[in-house]
Amino acid sequence: MPSDDREHPAVPPTAGAPSPRAASAPRLALVRTLPAVPAPRLPVLPGEGADDAALDRAFTAAAARYWHPVARSVDVRRQPRAAMLLGVPLVLWRPVASNGVSALVDQCPHRGVPLSSGTVDEDGRLRCAYHAWAFAGDGRCVEVPQQPDRRIPDVVAARRVRAAEGAGLVWACLVEAADEARARPRFPEIEDRGWPHHVGAVQDWSAQAARQVENFCDIGHFSVLHPDTFGNPRVRTVDPYPVHRDGDTVRAEYHYPAVDPLAAPGPDGRRPVGETHLRYRIELPFGVWLAGAHGPGSVMFVVSAPTTATTLRLFWMSAFDPAVHGDGPVDGAALQAVEDRIWAPDRRIVESQRPVRLFAANEVHRAFDALGVAYRRALRDLGFAPSTLPPTPTPTPTPPAPTRPTSAPRVSLVRHMR
Repeated sequence: MPSDDREHPAVPPTAGAPSPRAASAPRLALVRTLPAVPAPRLPVLPGEGADDAALDRAFTAAAARYWHPVARSVDVRRQPRAAMLLGVPLVLWRPVASNGVSALVDQCPHRGVPLSSGTVDEDGRLRCAYHAWAFAGDGRCVEVPQQPDRRIPDVVAARRVRAAEGAGLVWACLVEAADEARARPRFPEIEDRGWPHHVGAVQDWSAQAARQVENFCDIGHFSVLHPDTFGNPRVRTVDPYPVHRDGDTVRAEYHYPAVDPLAAPGPDGRRPVGETHLRYRIELPFGVWLAGAHGPGSVMFVVSAPTTATTLRLFWMSAFDPAVHGDGPVDGAALQAVEDRIWAPDRRIVESQRPVRLFAANEVHRAFDALGVAYRRALRDLGFAPSTLPPTPTPTPTPPAPTRPTSAPRVSLVRHMR
């Protein structure tokens, strides 16, 4: 409405009635009608407003068909241990009669108490902390102390979850074998060849598992985020590299001029630089096999297990070819110290990414994002995003750059590790 600066006339009092105001009273201030001020339009982050519930349903339904690690083998002993996978609480333990690991949904069918708060008796049975009901490794209730002479119906059981061990980890799958999307990923350097290895400390991140995998495979951030370890701040250019999808894997190779994080700076204040040949093999959906991260003859395994649709538990290990590094034990403490320095900035960045859900994001891509883009497309193909979402855009190509000389020394990041 347009502004009106004129004074509005007073309404005369009713004839014969006294004026409600004394004549000497001050006159009211002018009344102005001001134009309406529109509410400011706040910026909206890309991806905000997406149907988070639909995204989480698609992510969880797809992820449930795969094997994921839920604990390190060394951390699962006779007494029960709690774990979490895709929002499902689990209890893990080792029955006396078996060297394997048993896994159940962490809820007593009697009164819903977490079975992980109980104990394992001398017969290897898991006993609930509330009423001491005993459960076998397959979930069957085998004893109700309050009714020792009564038969226990088969329906009185905790839900069994398939579990297996491999590569120093305990793995679980929430669906039966007929419904799983692929067999458990195998890491032959440890499981078949017996290479010396170290299983690193477990980390819990407030981020989606897919975000962590993409970060681990992101070549463009090396020189920016990791200058105090292996990153080379003098070389930020990323040369073109090929990416291949092969069934359950996505592969890529890259030669990076890495800095040796274990070396002391020279007289010029710089640490030694040499070419590191990185070979990536993403084991879909959330595992990465990486050769060369710790020098020639080394392999690193990283698996991001989704504790929920938007949180993860990170497992990692490194193995070393005895023909290159010898067959002595790995200095796990020294390796852990180096990796802690590398993981810390990665975790900080990934936990800060918004939106949290990868497929709620509307992001741009460049040619050096090729591995990440191929990974996103593979996850879409596997059903990790609702089919109604628009496809991942193709990264903008960049002109090819000359390759670096291959005669540069190859950096070994595990000097003096044994």
